[in-house]
Amino acid sequence: MMEQLSFNQDFNPVEPVGNVTEIILPAGQVENFQLLLPMLTQLNQDRRWLAWIDPPAALVTKWQGMHGIKAGEILVLRSSEQHSALELAERALAAGTCHAVVIWSEKLKAASLAQLQQASARGQSHGVVLRQR
Repeated sequence: MMEQLSFNQDFNPVEPVGNVTEIILPAGQVENFQLLLPMLTQLNQDRRWLAWIDPPAALVTKWQGMHGIKAGEILVLRSSEQHSALELAERALAAGTCHAVVIWSEKLKAASLAQLQQASARGQSHGVVLRQR
């Protein structure tokens, strides 16, 4: 006799977990994020975009020269009246085309961080929020 199995019992699929880190830097240090280099290097093995949202103007050129990151590996997005930095970060994280999304931002509310966390889970990408004290 064949036993019938029910796939509805005890089936609890694992939900993807988001990964968003907030790093608070001292005033004047927002361009200096050497502590991110090991993490970004590891994440870059994934061969997806590295998105920067509203980075300081001189940082992109400086970073490329210092660390040999090719322009084709970085996606620089600028917020506008139509699209806030938070919205751009959420979209980039959720799309799944970025291994990491780094956003330079003011202090975010808990609800905004939760939105980024959910988007990170959907896109299986990592978010980093950089802000000054």
